Amino acid sequence: MSRAEVQRDTDGLSGSRVDWSRRSKQVGSKLTELRITGTSNLLGNHKAWSVLTHDLEADFGDFADWPTAMFTDGNKAVLWVVFLEDLIPPEKAADASLGSGGDDLEIVFQPLVHRLSSSNHPTLVAFSTWRPESVIGQSRLNSTWTRFARSFSDALASLAKEYSSLFILDLDRVFSTYGMVDCFDPRNYYSFRCRLSPKGLDLLADSAKKILSRITNPAKKVLVVDCDETLWGGILGELGVAGISLGTDGLGMAYSDFQRSLQRWEAQGVLLTVVSKNDPEHVWQVFDEHPDMQIGRDDIVAWRINWEDKASNIVAISEELSLGMDSFVFLDNSPFERERVRQALPQVLTPELPNDVTTWPALLDSMDELSRFGSSEEDARKAEQYRQRSAFVTGLTETDDDTGFLQSIAMKPKALPLSSELLPRAEQLCQKTNQFNLRTMRHTLSSLSELPDDENCDSFLISLTDRFGNHGTVGLVVAILRDEVAFLDSFILSCRALSRHLEAWALYELTGRLRSKNCDWLLAEFLPTERNSVARSFLSDHGFTPIEWEGLPPSHPVHHLRDMTNSSGHAFCADLHNLEIPNLEVFES
Repeated sequence: MSRAEVQRDTDGLSGSRVDWSRRSKQVGSKLTELRITGTSNLLGNHKAWSVLTHDLEADFGDFADWPTAMFTDGNKAVLWVVFLEDLIPPEKAADASLGSGGDDLEIVFQPLVHRLSSSNHPTLVAFSTWRPESVIGQSRLNSTWTRFARSFSDALASLAKEYSSLFILDLDRVFSTYGMVDCFDPRNYYSFRCRLSPKGLDLLADSAKKILSRITNPAKKVLVVDCDETLWGGILGELGVAGISLGTDGLGMAYSDFQRSLQRWEAQGVLLTVVSKNDPEHVWQVFDEHPDMQIGRDDIVAWRINWEDKASNIVAISEELSLGMDSFVFLDNSPFERERVRQALPQVLTPELPNDVTTWPALLDSMDELSRFGSSEEDARKAEQYRQRSAFVTGLTETDDDTGFLQSIAMKPKALPLSSELLPRAEQLCQKTNQFNLRTMRHTLSSLSELPDDENCDSFLISLTDRFGNHGTVGLVVAILRDEVAFLDSFILSCRALSRHLEAWALYELTGRLRSKNCDWLLAEFLPTERNSVARSFLSDHGFTPIEWEGLPPSHPVHHLRDMTNSSGHAFCADLHNLEIPNLEVFES
């Protein structure tokens, strides 16, 4: 079923364009409300749902009221649990003359398309197309039910490409790990109209929790890996390069596959680092000379190979990369080392590794804490960019003249429009950046796409090059204009661009653009979170004046934009004609 078919009877339901003045107060740091609805009874009082209801105010509504939820709950997240057999009766599926059931599915999707078109709040569709069928009937993959199922999943995939607020949970993939028979329960169905067993409900709720949590909580960014008995089998200092276990057979193949999994995560933007109690020359000899090493020196963005405490080494890497401890995952075969790191650095995720090395590749491949909803070209360049960051930090720490050093590296920032090619990166910055982020607005692709044509907004992305290389797109600025006053909706810089005074250049670029639009004042605010303390003093350090609303005359120009600020934020304003921005001398003119 094509996107046009799904949309055919829903044209005109999308409503007006995004109101950025309204969105300015929608701080996306976490979800608070969730509407849960389904095509079958979900047993809302079952203990399985506690993993969701513990952190969210959940409303299950009435049985099978999912169309109502799609049309009326646009101000909260929605979990829609769909069993295809509830929508397409088996007797209809048995009639081959009905084809793929496109007309029936088109009707089913109309409420969903309406919601996606009119609300930016997340929609999670958890679906199952499974039903008992003969293996003989399935043997040529052309049964009517198979076609129904394929049409349904294809239509969902098509909608997910168009609407970034749509997330999909394929329950059959989750259930297949544990067995369909154990996840479905006909007794529950005939007694309560609930298709799932307690095990099925547990898996549904747990999987939904993981996806909904990822919407507002970024994935881990850094893998810290030990060498001996982790990257390869055996103790390098005792066995030598030729004696370690690494290759194409037996346990050596398991270690090689573990490294291949590390490579796959690197391709998605996860940073690989090494912390090992070893002699560095011996470790690099393995990287350089062993024919079965799957990862190379260039894949490692930072390392501490010495005989010091591993927790201290992880702290040093965190400082070198300017990434918080809660971005790190530590993988080590030693229970002793794992426990030491857990106690010293509880923010670091330190999973248990089974004694059986053959389970490690699959365990790493399926690690939810590293998973994200997609990757970009920018992600594929992360390792290179953080190696550049590491070289920059080394140079900065070795100089006594920070300003002279920054002037010597020939920094060339550039303002870029929010083109269709760069919109995914803009969304990524909104969703993932937590440290230098003044307001932590989690704007989505659909809302950001409105910006270039909105005459009441000024927005741009920031790229940076210097003598260390091309750092890519590292910042996003969004301002909302109302008469002679602008409100700073988003001001975001990637952590790998910090310590360069790039925030000063971004502010300088913004103020020039605003003045050209006859804007006299800029209202801004800092909304504190657990992770953005690095941006706390930015406004006061760059010429802004703190605002006490009660003491501000009602006639002051910024007063009529007060409704855009949050009560939990710290408001500031600046006269654009008298603002003096420091540190601009470090940039090439």
